[in-house]
Amino acid sequence: MKFKFLKAAFVLAAFFMVEPTFAKAQVIGEYGNGCIKGAVPLQSGSYYQVQQWSGGGRNYGHPQLIDYLKTLVKKAHQEHLPNLLIGDLSKPYGGSFGSKSSHGSHQSGLDVDISFDFATPRKTAYELSHPKDVYIVTTKGEITSNFDENRVKLIYLAASDARVERIFVAPGIKRYLCKLYENQDRSWLSKLRPWFGHRGHMHVRLSCPLDSPLCVAQKQPPKGDGCGYEVESWFMPPVKAKNTKKPKKVKKVLPKQCQELFLAHY
Repeated sequence: MKFKFLKAAFVLAAFFMVEPTFAKAQVIGEYGNGCIKGAVPLQSGSYYQVQQWSGGGRNYGHPQLIDYLKTLVKKAHQEHLPNLLIGDLSKPYGGSFGSKSSHGSHQSGLDVDISFDFATPRKTAYELSHPKDVYIVTTKGEITSNFDENRVKLIYLAASDARVERIFVAPGIKRYLCKLYENQDRSWLSKLRPWFGHRGHMHVRLSCPLDSPLCVAQKQPPKGDGCGYEVESWFMPPVKAKNTKKPKKVKKVLPKQCQELFLAHY
């Protein structure tokens, strides 16, 4: 497969102005143990559609996340990509999706799944509520026929926004992009973090907003583009530890502000 070299990231457009449900949006706690005040919904629009997993209600995010997605849609359209298909964001006030959900995060309005399927042709209501994954790598990390130039452009554009903290993708996706950009600028690949699953979508996570002092930031990943041993280690046989006791799981306690918020609204 041949790919054209992607141009530098576009200059960010002005923030998409929305009226939050609170006077000021606030992210509280961790990505996987938190909540959000003032989240706003993302509805399907021109050049993109929003999936309705589990009956919907998981399409809320911090205004910056909504603006990020609107900006990404605009960039994708300018690059002549098919219409985007947006997956889970967060619940109206954040928090867990429940024990039956595969998500451990998406709790603070700063996470969003972006499908590797596209919304061209436009999806029906049934297709949005019964999503089907389009995998671009196999379970063994080998690329599929769906790993094309459009998907590479989409990942690149998603990572090019300065507000992005990291993007979770299947290890095989990161490994292939490292090879594809071997003799080019790979600095943008530092934001791509290999993680289990994520073969049919990428999980984009924004940094804590500056005006949310109660938002708990993640530890920064290792320096560098993450290629080489770091990504290849995902494909090595696991090392069995001898006489090592499993660490006890520490039960997470929701921040007090989140407990009060959930008690009032859930």
